[in-house]
Amino acid sequence: MASSTRQSLASAKAALQPLLAKADLSFATQLFAVSGAVAGSAQLRNLLSDPSAEVNAKQGAVKAVFGKSVSAEALGFVTSLVALRWSKGSDLVSAFEQMGVFVVANLTAASGKLEALENELFVFQQAIDENMELQFALASKTASTDARIALVEKLLGGNASAEGAVLIREAVVASGKRRTSLVLESYSKVIASVAQALVAKVTVAHDLKPAQQDRLRAALTKAYGTSVKLNIEHDASVIGGIRVQIADQIIDGSIVARLNEAKLSLA
Repeated sequence: MASSTRQSLASAKAALQPLLAKADLSFATQLFAVSGAVAGSAQLRNLLSDPSAEVNAKQGAVKAVFGKSVSAEALGFVTSLVALRWSKGSDLVSAFEQMGVFVVANLTAASGKLEALENELFVFQQAIDENMELQFALASKTASTDARIALVEKLLGGNASAEGAVLIREAVVASGKRRTSLVLESYSKVIASVAQALVAKVTVAHDLKPAQQDRLRAALTKAYGTSVKLNIEHDASVIGGIRVQIADQIIDGSIVARLNEAKLSLA
């Protein structure tokens, strides 16, 4: 990520903070709608992310396109984002999307249900990863957006929270060239940042006892200086021990990893 985009994302979050007190799910869905519209129009995307374009021209374009379809609060926030500097158009699209997720996460955190939201997304992500037919159906270029959303609604069966349903539907709509499960994973990272926690993907061959989970969580919390949430997956191929992945860092303590290291040392 370019430094200009990184700085603009920080500014976007700062601009969003005072709006969170009155924000609702509708505000988030409006940001998602803007993200989708900008993603679908190369002309609009190029204009809004062009660093040489006049800010007034960008904001005028935003008001002309979205003035009648989003609230005054959402419109004001969107115009503030296009005034920032983005390294490329896709970064601006991603920013609208991330801010939408950020709003949903904060709304859920306020109701004390953030962990439940994380679990909802994780379970749906796992369901996709474990079903190849479902992956193809959600990624189909021939299926309409409405058809893919209808499939999601059928899978959810009305059991998801309002916040979870919004994010899962958006992940399917926004996936584009990305896998839906990867989009959901990126959403989970935003949610984790709101919870001021890191998410550790823990792969084990056998279940960890509650005391073992507590010790692992405590060790990771101490190592990273912040609370860590464990997402535990089972994979018989690790044979024994555990493999922990936090962001791009992998801590592999499985028997397979140790055997591979031994082979390399003997080569």
